[in-house]
Amino acid sequence: MLDTLKIEVQEKYDEFSKGLKKVSKHFLTNPEAFALNSAEQVGSEINVSETTVIRFCYALGYSGFSAFQKVIQDQLINKQSTLFEYHSMKNEMDRDQDFSKKIMFKDSEVINQTAERLNNEDFQKAVDQLTISERVLVSGLRSSYAMAHWFSFTLELIRNNVRLFRPDTDDVILRMREMDEKSVFVAFSFHRYAVETINLAKEAKRLGAFVIAFSDSEVAPIKEYANVLFTVQLPVKSTLDVAPAVFSLMNALIAGVSVKNSEQFKERMESYEQLTYQQFFME
Repeated sequence: MLDTLKIEVQEKYDEFSKGLKKVSKHFLTNPEAFALNSAEQVGSEINVSETTVIRFCYALGYSGFSAFQKVIQDQLINKQSTLFEYHSMKNEMDRDQDFSKKIMFKDSEVINQTAERLNNEDFQKAVDQLTISERVLVSGLRSSYAMAHWFSFTLELIRNNVRLFRPDTDDVILRMREMDEKSVFVAFSFHRYAVETINLAKEAKRLGAFVIAFSDSEVAPIKEYANVLFTVQLPVKSTLDVAPAVFSLMNALIAGVSVKNSEQFKERMESYEQLTYQQFFME
């Protein structure tokens, strides 16, 4: 399975030399290049030698580039969408009276695995930056938009100057002009990796902002521009399946900021509670 092979590459990534890491990144973002081109052509695309590409295949246990290429070709021919993967995984479970429990227990397993892998130093850096920064811009597109919306809404309950980037109405240039060394840019970038989110992170980083990214891989394209990268990893690429763990991780960050920034949170809570709810809500 192609996604299983990608996870193997991610797990070995830190052990690789600089050249093999370049080949790894290229494979993870563009496996089609390995299916369609020669080892020499693949190396030429990323400025490494043909020998380096072949060594990459050896490192994964293949006899050479041809053997590796055949596996990739076979997998791409049978490739299905992430929605197909999502449905197949659920369909394999016995749809009895415990079906809902099985789904929820599976989600809890992913949350536990994510918690075990969480780097406490990175977590504290993110909490600190979300607390002291003058402004926060949050972005996520397609299936990541719900995550970005929840995070920006909840963070704004705790602190001021939090904005969700809305591609349908926001002027990207105006939003980027607000980014500087006193800002934080939060990006949600999952499989299919929307180019607009990556470009926003790249520009925010160039302007001096601290970039916090959520993704499904340690070598996702967004990694290059992230000061802190939080990942939720699964054997298959399914943003639907990673969502529960991402929301749990976001909740932990929000809790961290609320404790770190307790004075401002208290002020905002008091102001929030002073609203005349009868003007806005039915009893």
